[in-house]
Amino acid sequence: MSEQELKEHGKSFHFASFFLSRVHFESAAKLYGICRRLDDLADKNDNPQKEQQLQEILSAIRTKNFSHQFANEAGQITPEIDLDVLAELIEGVAGDILDVRMRSETELLQYCYQVAGTVGLLMCDVFGVHNPEARHHAVDLGVAMQLTNISRDVKEDAENNRRYLPSSLVGELSPSEILSPTHEQAKQIKAGVAWLLEQAEIRYESGFAGLPFLPPRARLAILVAGLLYREIGMIVAG
Repeated sequence: MSEQELKEHGKSFHFASFFLSRVHFESAAKLYGICRRLDDLADKNDNPQKEQQLQEILSAIRTKNFSHQFANEAGQITPEIDLDVLAELIEGVAGDILDVRMRSETELLQYCYQVAGTVGLLMCDVFGVHNPEARHHAVDLGVAMQLTNISRDVKEDAENNRRYLPSSLVGELSPSEILSPTHEQAKQIKAGVAWLLEQAEIRYESGFAGLPFLPPRARLAILVAGLLYREIGMIVAG
């Protein structure tokens, strides 16, 4: 992904990338480009083949079929990324194709791991960090950022027929009810978002505690990205 594309589609990452070494920037940008393409594919409502295409990508990654363009690009990232972790990410993204109705906090956190905690692990690969404790902190930071995204995008997700707020917290609200809630439903939504932000805050603290495991310039870049997302959550909380 070019620097101009990053500037347009990944503002937080683009800003944080100024603090990376050139080598780390190039590898991280390739990884970000792959993640961005997966998200875009899942979100394209006008593409009836997207589920099939994601499954083809998933199969190519699992079998390490580098004749497939996507797998080939992933396999060329240096340092080498864990393709099994990338497969977990693809599985999580594929779940967004269907009408999302989260049922429990556990299901939501598992989803957040799949689509964002995995990115933390892949970024560890890019930065050459393999310490298990460090990778635990990286997962937490990724999950925190995804929880922040969900708290910010409740209405936008509802417009796309998705409800990530688990029914264990807000009841069986439909997307249409989220968009036009009653007074009581609005209170439920607010309480659900508050729970998301509380969980995110716990994981931001853990994520930031893992920064010393990173190379110095990467440490600063990830801190900046994390703080930018944390600020989004603060804005949502009001």
